[in-house]
Amino acid sequence: MTLSKQDRMRTAAFFDEMAHYYASAQDEVGWKPLDLIRRWKLSALPGETVLDAGCGPGEVLEYFAGAGRTLIGFDISEAMVQSARRRDRLKRAEFVVQSADDPWPAPDAAVDLAFALAVLEFVPELDVALDEAARVLKPHGRLLFTCEDRHDMAGDLRPARELRYGEFPLWRRSAEEVEMCIPPGLEIVRMERDRGYHVVEYGFTAAYHVVLCRRTS
Repeated sequence: MTLSKQDRMRTAAFFDEMAHYYASAQDEVGWKPLDLIRRWKLSALPGETVLDAGCGPGEVLEYFAGAGRTLIGFDISEAMVQSARRRDRLKRAEFVVQSADDPWPAPDAAVDLAFALAVLEFVPELDVALDEAARVLKPHGRLLFTCEDRHDMAGDLRPARELRYGEFPLWRRSAEEVEMCIPPGLEIVRMERDRGYHVVEYGFTAAYHVVLCRRTS
């Protein structure tokens, strides 16, 4: 099962609107993908290929720009992709408008380092997206991804599926459910539960499973 046409349109519309105030939204919710990448000390060698699933306005790819790296990003929001394309350091990056449960825009075994941060909660079948990550990664390539936990940071149980703001669907998973979705060829190197974004409208702070995987063959 992949996102329905209606759910795609609703999700894209929400993030199209967010594209106009993305920086202030990050400050409000208190979670930034680059902070996570820096804490986990992830880097890319010169000439490597970096892919960002759910790239938003391109800040992660911009962080890795230069040194002859190939940069690929995709997002369900056309407005987010347009914002990314306007960044001076991303003029040569490749961008696609699509969901994370569509085929990822890279050939087999082509990517050295991939990210899927704050995006996989918006796909109904986690294993579909992770199968694509495994397909595009080179042997020993790495993937850092997040999934929203069933319990928030206060320990309160949240619905496995809900309509966020009554507009578009979001799925939460337990650590066990995440582990069950890891496909053959990917192995978990490190997995931690960490603070996610603050949901201002509902007054709780989400928790993320943060997972670093490596392609084994």
